[in-house]
Amino acid sequence: MFVKRESPLRFISRFSVIHTLTYTVFGIIFMLLSDYFSYFEADELMSLVMKPADALSVRLAVPVQLVRGAILGSAIYPFRNNIIREDFGWLKLAWLMFALTSIGAVITGPGSIEGLLYTNFSFDPLTGYPEIILQILAFSVLFTWWSNRKNR
Repeated sequence: MFVKRESPLRFISRFSVIHTLTYTVFGIIFMLLSDYFSYFEADELMSLVMKPADALSVRLAVPVQLVRGAILGSAIYPFRNNIIREDFGWLKLAWLMFALTSIGAVITGPGSIEGLLYTNFSFDPLTGYPEIILQILAFSVLFTWWSNRKNR
């Protein structure tokens, strides 16, 4: 089914807002549940790589997600007809986001294929992946719901 023409700015804005909202909610929940910053301090390699919780860039993480969301939204925009109003469009979007931003990312971070190949990072799928997967699923469901509601 074809999605009626929507301005890129509206699509990208909606994408960015929902991305930032879900990033913030799941980040806070998992930060409280998992105590990431203590883990980063205790792990010898992570303590060298990760910034402390009180670093300015860490405190700016949420507002910067608006920019990240806009970048991701602009990349997804040309493919919106394959996601919005399609059966399981939310699942297609979730897989696309997870594959490109997590396991398939070209950055050598923990959990990415590049990270597994080229770094000494310890990798525990129970650290990080539950947050990422739940955030992406919530984002995808909310985004496709709002987009379909808006396009009716």
